[in-house]
Parts: sequence; structure tokens; C-alpha cells
Amino acid sequence: MRFVFFCILILATQSVLAVAQALPMVQQKDPGYELWRIRSQTITDDLLKDATELTPNRRAILWARLAQRWSRDDSRKATIWIGNAIDIVERVPNKENADDRRQRLETARLLLQIVSPLDQKQSKRLLTILTKDVESITDAERAENVDGLLNAAVALVDQDPKHAVELAQTALRLGQPNDVATFLFNLRRRDVRLADGFLAQVLALANQNPTPQLLNSLTDASFPAQRGIGANIAVPPDPLRAELLQLDVAYLNANPINAENQSVVCTGVGAFIAPLLSEFDRLVPQQAVIVRQAISKCQSLSPLAQQRIDDAASEQPLNTVEALLKAAADAKDEKVRTVYEFRAATLAKEKKDYDLALKILDGMSKESREFMGTSWDAYRWDWAALAALEHYKQGRLPEMNLVLNAVPSDLQAFAKAAFVDRFVPKKNDQSNAALQFLSEARISLRKSNLPESEKYSWYFGLLRLTVKYQPEEANAAFKEAIASLNRAQQANDKEGQPNTLNTTELAKTLPASLLEMDEFTVKEGVSSVASVETRAQLRLELLEATLQRMRSAQAKPRVATIQ
Repeated sequence: MRFVFFCILILATQSVLAVAQALPMVQQKDPGYELWRIRSQTITDDLLKDATELTPNRRAILWARLAQRWSRDDSRKATIWIGNAIDIVERVPNKENADDRRQRLETARLLLQIVSPLDQKQSKRLLTILTKDVESITDAERAENVDGLLNAAVALVDQDPKHAVELAQTALRLGQPNDVATFLFNLRRRDVRLADGFLAQVLALANQNPTPQLLNSLTDASFPAQRGIGANIAVPPDPLRAELLQLDVAYLNANPINAENQSVVCTGVGAFIAPLLSEFDRLVPQQAVIVRQAISKCQSLSPLAQQRIDDAASEQPLNTVEALLKAAADAKDEKVRTVYEFRAATLAKEKKDYDLALKILDGMSKESREFMGTSWDAYRWDWAALAALEHYKQGRLPEMNLVLNAVPSDLQAFAKAAFVDRFVPKKNDQSNAALQFLSEARISLRKSNLPESEKYSWYFGLLRLTVKYQPEEANAAFKEAIASLNRAQQANDKEGQPNTLNTTELAKTLPASLLEMDEFTVKEGVSSVASVETRAQLRLELLEATLQRMRSAQAKPRVATIQ
């Protein structure tokens, strides 16, 4: 009897185990998932309220950007928002003036760029807006529609190369583009055959009217190594490249260099013809003599173009810092001297001789710095940060401090922030360099005499670094960033330039972890932004961060229990 009972018990146990194994796994969501979902929805609700205060065109773009962010998680809502956005640009007012039309078409182009990767069916409605009544639109509108379609093709190419090519072909039917290089680079990475086919179509179109803008862009796409873009980028086959060189020759034949056009033509010769001289000799040797004649004429007429032309034509181009500095010293034209000096500094920087690069920049005359404009400032602080990092890696801490403190006072905040942003502490490092320069950068930025419109984005950059290295200071840094943003907006309003602040690149500087530290402070701070458009842009970036956190909350599987 006991044996029978024991056997029954074993069988029952096996049955229970079999049932348990057959039951589906129950997905238990990370508790953080629901929290980040609620936060994302709250920000979305605030954005929908912001939308009611915007103009119809700006409201349409906001709805589309909401759809872009939510499409993975709530496709139904995304579809509704996209449809509402397109409804706005489809409606043509009875008395639409030229400016209203320009704004509506501009909105349709931007919507197409956003919507194409999300909803092909609805993007066709936008294509209809941009391609109908072609004869009635102005040349400027047609050119902008061509660029808009190509931008949409770029946005779509990674996801659907074939459909992206169809968009780009529609652009070609509207008119001649100015820039095709970005699309061709991205397309070639995805599908070489499609890239070669599209390039052949562009070359055929360019043959009708080889403009310098299009030839320049085609040169980037076809000869990236010669343009300094990259030696390892895939290139088209030689027959297509030879066809482009033939177009260059056709351009030179159609535009003989004279007093009226020498500036434009010689600029083109220096930019996209002279660097390819060896390729002309290799691929179209019969026409190379025409190219050499144009180069020779431009050398005597355009001092600025002469450098590029000399390098391309010479068997011994200037490729050392010493040779470039000697050429700068010999130059009689101030602009020519500036370009030689900058090339020398850039070469020194590429060789990681940062101290020499900075010495060359500092040695430039006032006129040279003015000719370079804001570029001189940007290189000065960026290269100083690189130099300081190199000194840090080699354990030269006094030199590290010296090179950063030698940066002009108005630029020190940028140099120190760039240092901290790239900083990777060495093992057992006790120097606290990141904390030191982060604190100094915040102080320097407050003292800087730069206009607020050039400072506010740096406050947000410092905010991200503060969250990482000094989280206890994050709330104060956030309030400081918002205050700077409002001051910049007020300055723009006084100058009659409302809503021109660019906050669309602040996603990386608005970490979602801010909400974890003090959600109320963040929400209150964003709500205090005076401009509704700027406020909406900030909320969009914060929404992107919270949605990413929501998605990263992984589901945890567990076996269903038997009751």
C-alpha cells in the first residue's frame, strides 16, 4: 500500500512540474519602467499645452516631433499627431500671401524629413504638396523643395535605401540640387549599386548645366581623399569619376576666365579642379591641358586660390610645418599669409604638437584673427584643451594648468569645459583635475563678456558635466542654465529676433537623471522659460531622455506560480 501511494505521489509531482514548464513566462517589468513612462507622459501633456500657444506651422512641427519620439512606444498616437500636422500644411488659406506660402512650404519640407522614416503613406501627402503646381512656384521655392526632398532622403536612407532613392529622384525631377554629397555618402554605405545608379542620374542632369555648387558637391562624393574628407571612404567606379572630370572641363570651356568672373571661376578651380590634377592626367589625359591652362591663369589672378593650386600642381607640395611657415613669411598678401599660418598650425595639431600649434595661433596678427573670424577663437580653446589633456596623460600637471590658464579670459570657460568633457582619469589619480577645472569653468563663464546668446548653450554643457562630477551642485547649475537661456531670449526680443535660439542640440546636456535628483526643480525651471517655442524645444529634448530611460528598463522574466 505504501509503495502504491509513493508511486502516485511521484506521478503527481511530475505532472505538476510538467504543467509549470508548459506555462508561459510572465514578464515582470522593472519598477523603473512605470515611473519613467509616467514622467514621459507628463512631459508630453505639457508639450501639448505648449502647442496651443504656437502658430499653426510651429504647432505642426511640434506634433511631428512628438510623433517621432513616441512612434516606437505608441504608434497610434504618433499616427494621429502626424495626420494633424499634415492637415495644417495641406490647407491653403483663401488669401495666402507670399510670406505665408513660404512658411507653409518650409513647414511641409521639414515635416517630410521627420515623417518619411515613420509613415510612408502619410509622407506621400507631403510629397503632393511639394511637387504639385511646379510651374506656379518661384525658382527659389523650387530650389528649396529640391533640398527638402534630398534632406528627407538622407533621413530615410539607413532605414529604406530604395525608397530614399525614389525621394531623391523626385528631387531631381523638380530641379538641379546644390548638394548631393551627403546623400551619396550615406547611400554608398548601404547599397553601392543604388549609389552608382543615382550618381549617373545626377551627372546626366549636371551635364545640362554644370554649376560650380553641384560640381563641388559631386567632387566631394567622387574624390573624397583628394578633398581631404577621408582616404578610406568608398568611391564610385572610374568611368563615373571620369564623367565628372569631363563636366569640369565643360564648365571651364563655358566660363572662360576674365575680369568679370575670375573670382568665381578661380575659386572653383582652386576648390574642386586643381586638387584633382593628377586624376585628370590619369582618367582624361586629353583634356588635362585645358585644366592646366585654367590653373596657370588663376595662379596669376587669385592669391588665395594660388595656395591650393600650387599644392596640386607642384611635385613637392608644402607638407611640413616649417615649409608652410616659410611660405607665410614670404607672402605679401595678408589673407594668403593667414591661410599658410593656419595650415601650419593645423598640421602641428595633427602631429599632436599642440604647444607649437597654439604658438602659431597666438602669433597671428590682429588682421589675421579678424579674417578667420570666430574660427580663431574656437581653435584656440579647443586645441588648448587637447594640449592640457596630453600634459595630464604624461603627468605634467604644472604644464596642464599653464596651458589652460594661458587661454584668453573670455575663452577659458570653453577650454576648461572641453578638458573636463574629454577627461579620463588615470588609475589612482588624486589630482581632482576634473572638479578643479569644472568649478573654474563655471566661474569663468559667469565673468565672460561674451553675449548671452553665445553663453547659454555652454551653461547647459556644464550642467551635464556637473551632474556627472558634482551632482550636489546640479540643481544650482540647472537654474543657472535656465536663467542664461532667458537672458539670451530677452536680448533677442529687444533686437527684434524672437525665437531664434537653437536649443535643438541640448539632448546630450539634459540628462534624465536630473529628474531623479529633483524632479520639481526641473519641471519648475523648464516652465519658467519665457519663450514658448524655446520651452517646447527643451521639453522635447527632456522627453527624448526620459523615453530612453523608459526603454532601458528591461523586463524581468519569471515562471508563473501554481496556486
